[in-house]
Amino acid sequence: MAPADHPRSCRGAAESHTRRDAAEARVLASVCLPGPARNPRAARASGVHTTVTAVAPGQAVGDVGQTVPVPGFAVVDLETTGFSPRLGDRVAEVAVVLVDDAGRVEDEWSTLVNPERDLGPQHVHGIAAADVALAPTFDRVAPALLRLLAGRVLVAHNAAFDTRFLRAEIGRAGIAAAIDPVACLCTQQLASRYLTGSRALSACCAAVGVVHDGVHSALGDARATAGLLGYYLDVAADDERWAVARAAADGVRWSLPAALPGAEPVLRGASRARGHWLAALADPPAVPDPSPSGAPGADARRDVSTYLRLLDEALLDRYVSHAERTALLAEARHAGLDRATVETLHRDYLAALARAELDALDGTTATGDRDEGAALRDDPALHEVAGQLGLDADDVVGTVEAALGTRLVETVAGADGAVPLRPAFVLAAGDEVVLTGSMSRTREAWERDVRAAGLSPWPYVTRRTRLLVAADPDSLSTKARTARRYGVPVVTEAAFARLLAVSGAQAA
Repeated sequence: MAPADHPRSCRGAAESHTRRDAAEARVLASVCLPGPARNPRAARASGVHTTVTAVAPGQAVGDVGQTVPVPGFAVVDLETTGFSPRLGDRVAEVAVVLVDDAGRVEDEWSTLVNPERDLGPQHVHGIAAADVALAPTFDRVAPALLRLLAGRVLVAHNAAFDTRFLRAEIGRAGIAAAIDPVACLCTQQLASRYLTGSRALSACCAAVGVVHDGVHSALGDARATAGLLGYYLDVAADDERWAVARAAADGVRWSLPAALPGAEPVLRGASRARGHWLAALADPPAVPDPSPSGAPGADARRDVSTYLRLLDEALLDRYVSHAERTALLAEARHAGLDRATVETLHRDYLAALARAELDALDGTTATGDRDEGAALRDDPALHEVAGQLGLDADDVVGTVEAALGTRLVETVAGADGAVPLRPAFVLAAGDEVVLTGSMSRTREAWERDVRAAGLSPWPYVTRRTRLLVAADPDSLSTKARTARRYGVPVVTEAAFARLLAVSGAQAA
């Protein structure tokens, strides 16, 4: 619920008790209630557990285009790229907590969603582009999601916000599914009736003793909202709102499309949980298959050289993004490189960096090589690069020790011979620099620094663009996709700041 508690997204925040009560009275007058209203408090007090058929992702509910009424509630929360689907904002994470009529949690489900665009305020929702790159798009998620919602009362904290995005995404997916506002309950609006003070989700939970972990994660907020709903059901079990919403939900007929492949849920941290990206490469064969001559051929030399140059470009900002990993793995497979060979190339690359760093340090320490080596062994930048390469601290120590004996070398010794490292990347006066994403500094502040360095801030990526600076180097924005297509380097803010400092020092 990244923006859900924000004043601009709280459409119902200014609604008066008089207007709301009048609207509810009109709803009550227009709905025919089928049978007696359920009493959640009595059910809970009696200890009787209502038998409910679980609606799992992919499970059919009734016939196609129809639903079997399911007792209870579907508590929903979304994390989005911004405030308005009309402005192109999309869903980036969705969670559903199923709750029975007595307020007991039955099941929960969540997944990241690939929004096919920039993630917006990542400092708020904390979703990484590397993770959503692995996630299904909303049209893939929709069948499982609709089966969870079908037949239940939809509940959300600031339901107007969540249902607005749901309608937009469902419509975008080409699915005919109506979300009846009468079959929805907003725990934020209900807070004005049952609580005092702030209506923000965290404040409401604190007021009634509901744990709210995982703030601004869809599942964390959905769990908290489900707890808040349970409190409302306890203190106002006889409130007619529950029966009105239940009757409306019973009358909704959902279109339930068939489950689609590629819709498996992806959770936060998925890119890290998969281990290092080198794990995707095959292990070496037990018996190598030598070439007829016993030496690598011209194609192998070309392929190793291409891999190392891709690696050099990727490490411009000391971070190998998801797109860069994909390109490196594709090149390694194309060249027939197994994991052991690639790890050897990575160690050679790290050694070349260490030797270049030692040359840069030459004469800057009072006691020579010994202190230079000690400084380099503890260099966080070298350790950072090693981690990106799938290497560890022992590899750093080993390469530094080896570098002390060889000093300046500007090549990586691959299996096919020496491959020259790319000259240091330097920005020159007039270079066009493009920014993308919700950054740690304002766009205006970065553009001032760009101009002060003699560079040109540019609004979009072209083939002339020298550099794209991204809030997240795995960004899915149009600018980032275009930059990758044109071969324009994509770097982090921190890397750009370092490049500006180097460019400024050289200009001075």
